[in-house]
Parts: sequence; structure tokens; C-alpha cells
Amino acid sequence: MTILKLPTIPATKFLSATALALACLAGTSLHAQESIRPSSISSLAADARQEQALKTRGDFMKFGPVNVDASAEMGIEVNDNVGLSENNRKSDVIFRPRVNLDAEWRVSRLNTIRLGIGLSYAKYANNSTLDTQALLLEPGTQLAFDVYVGEHLRLNFHDRIQISQNPIDETALSNVQRFARVQNSVGVTAFVRYPDHDFVFGYDHFNYNTLSSEFNYLDRTEEQFFLSARRRVSDALGVGVEASAALIHYSEHVNSDATTWTAGAFADTTLSQYTKLKLSGGYQDMSFDGNGSNRDASHFGSWYANLAAAQRLTQYLSHTLTVGREARLGLSVNFADYVFARYAAIWRMNDMMTWGFDAFVEDAKESGGAALSAEHAFRWGGGASLGFKISSRTSLGLRYSYVNKDSDLALRSYYQNSGTISLSYRF
Repeated sequence: MTILKLPTIPATKFLSATALALACLAGTSLHAQESIRPSSISSLAADARQEQALKTRGDFMKFGPVNVDASAEMGIEVNDNVGLSENNRKSDVIFRPRVNLDAEWRVSRLNTIRLGIGLSYAKYANNSTLDTQALLLEPGTQLAFDVYVGEHLRLNFHDRIQISQNPIDETALSNVQRFARVQNSVGVTAFVRYPDHDFVFGYDHFNYNTLSSEFNYLDRTEEQFFLSARRRVSDALGVGVEASAALIHYSEHVNSDATTWTAGAFADTTLSQYTKLKLSGGYQDMSFDGNGSNRDASHFGSWYANLAAAQRLTQYLSHTLTVGREARLGLSVNFADYVFARYAAIWRMNDMMTWGFDAFVEDAKESGGAALSAEHAFRWGGGASLGFKISSRTSLGLRYSYVNKDSDLALRSYYQNSGTISLSYRF
């Protein structure tokens, strides 16, 4: 009988990974572009606090001080409701080729230029009108330059861009087959570190542009600012304050321009060698100037909160959980009040197989009331995945996911099943 030896993960690496996991759960992908909101401050600050070690090994290409890694993937998805429809359900098979390129140039001992490009395409077998019009840019596509100034200051200059079209990402959308948009964020983040204190300051100019006339009224620019200050009370406890602000201007005056800000406090603690917890909360304000034609005169001013936990149960199994409440910009109204929870687990079964499990629930209540046909929706879902390492460079992936939306408006509820098989190769 052959016994597969499982890798041991050092506690220090686990705690570093859990910091990123908490950030990802509290917000989204670390390099995803979006309107700033309370949960995204945690991910931005956690990203800035991470040591920027070299990540590319140059397996694909090396020229001088530049390392380049590359990978390719082919995915096939079977989806039973591509249009998120309650009655007019359309199924399809979607082919999703993807190429990723990551390059790092160590300009000096401390300063590094990073380039990440993720290109993908979606080809629909039965509904060719839904094919990607050009190319999609995956989250993480960016050009970044890390500059160290003196002993305590690190600056990160970045240009991040994402092109996506899947409508499932937006809770408010129903009866939509494609929601193509470009999100671009250009800015700088400053990280100042001392032995027991650190500070993060950030500014981004954010552009949001849709690629169809149906949603052009959502096109906007934002000037985004955020800060986070943390004091290390002990090796196991840190406390701090956080704040953000944004000036939002819509190119078409359907939705009203807005000024938003948040202010709050947070605490993060290591409860044990393998358990990390973060709690944040404060006040969120969203004020709209009323120059839009959507007739929504609502403003938001209330509390926000996020609780995130990450735990390694064994050297093979770890999981994360986050719950929270915050307001986000609406699509056809000023804002929506969200209450949400997300769970994810990873089981490293052996050196070759890794299982993943995830689930979410979210309750979204739009502003404007019944007079504007504002929606109150409850969405829930989950999924399971299996990654199989065929060789040192080749991997096979399987994933199933389910999403169910229950809306109080007629013909806006739906459910969707999707299954994906993918084959990836690292050059």
C-alpha cells in the first residue's frame, strides 16, 4: 500500500496567507477595480502591508534582470441560464481560452517593476451574439512600480485594468446576457512602517466604462482616497483606524453625482498559531447631488461592519468566513444596502489533488422605494472545485457552481447552474 506524503505548511506562511485570505474575503480580488467601499479598504491596506517579494521565477523566459512566467488554460463551461432569466432560460456551452503573463524587473536591490497580463476570450456554442467582442482582461492585469524611499517609506505606482462581461457579478442584474465593462484604476499607494506603527495612504483615479449603449448611463469617473493606520499592541494584536472618500461623476446624468466617505476602526488578532480574526466597523455616508434623471433623492448614512476569520484546522484543511454590512452604488438607483456572508474552504488532499468549497448569501435592498420599482433581492449560492496536478507543469480543474436569486419584483428571480472543466499548462 502506497502512502502519499502530504506537504507541511509552516505556521508563518499560513499566517501570511491568512492575512491575504481575510482581505480577499472582506473585499474582492486584491487587484480588482471597483468603487471604493468599506470592505475594499481592508484589502487595499492588507495588499500594501505585504512584503513585495519577487514572485516570478523566470521559468518561461529570462533576459537580464527580467524574469517572465507564462501559463495557458483552456476551459469549457456548461451553463443552464446564461441570461439570468426566470422563464426564458437559455443554456449554452462556453469555450474560455486564457493566457497569463507575469514579468518582474528588479531595477535595484529594493525597487521593482511588475507587469501582469491576463487575456481571455469567451466563445458561445449556441448564442454567438454573446461572444467576446474583443478580448477580456482578467483581474490582476496591471503595471506596477515599487519604489523604496529611505528606511520607512515604500511607494507603489500602479495602473490596473480589467475588462469583463459576466452579468452574474452584479446582484442587481436580471434578464441580462452580457454586461461588458472596462474598469481602470491609476494611482499611488504609500506604506510607512515603524516598529510598532504603520500607515497606508492611497489615491486612485478610477474610470468605469460600459461597452454597450444599454448601460452607458453607468459610465463614470471617481477620485478615490483611503488611509489606514495600525498600531501593533502585541505580537498577537493590532488596532487601528481607517477612512476613505470618493468624488463620483457620471458622464450621463441618469444617476446623480455623489460624494461618499467612511470612517471607522479595526482590530486584528491572532487567537492561536493557526487562527486569525479581524473586526472593523464605523460610519458610511453617501450623499447625492440630485442632478440625475432617475428621480432617486435618497442618501445613505449609517453604520458598516465586517468580521472576517481564517483558520487552519489541520496541515491539510483551512477555511475562511466573513460577514458584513455596507452600502454600494446602485445601477438604476443611488445605492443598495448589502448584508452578506461568504465562506471558503481548501482541502489539500495530497500532493496531487486539492478540493475547494465555497458558499455565499447576500441581501440587497435598493434605495428609492416602491415608486421607483426599487428591488429587494436575496441571493445565495455555492460551489465545489477539484484541482488535479497531472505533472509539474500541467493541471486539470473541475468546478460546479450554483446561484439562486429571489427578488420581490416580477420576473427578476432566477437560478443558474454551471460546470467547468479546464486544462492549464505553465510554461
